Amino acid sequence: MNETRCHICGSGDFEERRVEYIYRRRGNYLVMRDVPCEVCLHCGERYYAATTLLEIERRFKAIYEQHVAPQSAIQVPVEVYA
Repeated sequence: MNETRCHICGSGDFEERRVEYIYRRRGNYLVMRDVPCEVCLHCGERYYAATTLLEIERRFKAIYEQHVAPQSAIQVPVEVYA
């Protein structure tokens, strides 16, 4: 039997959760809410299914390349650390 282990801490204890995921490419952002993932209960590392990540990328491209309207939008303050 092949037991999955966290590649950060080696723990085998995971929990399925829905989390917020921020996708960024070329200075553009997409905040995805309620994204399914497995979370290591020891260190908090998140693991996403490949199909989930591909869907996030598909939606990002639809918004930024095909000009599909997102479900909602937010404003985010930006500061330069100097």
